[in-house]
Amino acid sequence: MLLYVFLAFDDQARFWVPLAAGLVVLVLLALLRLDRLLKGWTWHIAGLALLAGLVYETAGNAWAWALAASTGVLVAGLLRLPRWQLAAIGAGLFVLSFVGYQFRAAEVRQQEDQVAQQAGDEMRQALGVSRPALVLLNLDRGIRDADPDPVCRLLDPQAGTQLLQATGAPTCEAAVASLHAAVPAGSPDPTAQRTSGTQTLPPGTVVPLDACTGLWGRAAPALGTVDAVRTEAPKETWRITAFHACTPPA
Repeated sequence: MLLYVFLAFDDQARFWVPLAAGLVVLVLLALLRLDRLLKGWTWHIAGLALLAGLVYETAGNAWAWALAASTGVLVAGLLRLPRWQLAAIGAGLFVLSFVGYQFRAAEVRQQEDQVAQQAGDEMRQALGVSRPALVLLNLDRGIRDADPDPVCRLLDPQAGTQLLQATGAPTCEAAVASLHAAVPAGSPDPTAQRTSGTQTLPPGTVVPLDACTGLWGRAAPALGTVDAVRTEAPKETWRITAFHACTPPA
């Protein structure tokens, strides 16, 4: 039952699985009338099913099994004091298994962070626009309407950091609000430039876009040149990977 302590600290573990395993075994034994043949061992077998469920749910860090067992040995040894030999063995096993558990827990957290980061990257790649010209349209419309969504959902981490540094804002939403204040009142609704041809660029292609003459470039000249990148998404998708300052007129 000490393994239930580890389930309480594991967000991925399902505490109901061991209980369900024990309950299912009890029901099956009753339905098959095997409880009479077992002569009082029914609950013991259900307990083994519960233990199997606990072992299965804590398999991500097998050191939890050793830590739970060593804790049991330590408790048993403490109950036998002043005969301290068993307590000493339990304490030594507890320290060893605790160190192993912590190292393995760190590895598990690192693996989970990598999986979460990969999932976030894949989701981010799917957020974008279908052609580079729409990148500039989203930037201009976002600051004209004070709507952060068209801007913020296009930014890769590097571009987002550049936006915050250039505006001194704590968040992307606050940065868009500050740039909106620099947009002249009554500015017309921006439109995307139409492009000719149907050339499809491969993933990873970076296209520099000149936003210096639009609302975005006039509000934030330090971010006026936009690097749009074709993501790895199956459908053609473009995002902003970096900003550069507008070139001052000669």
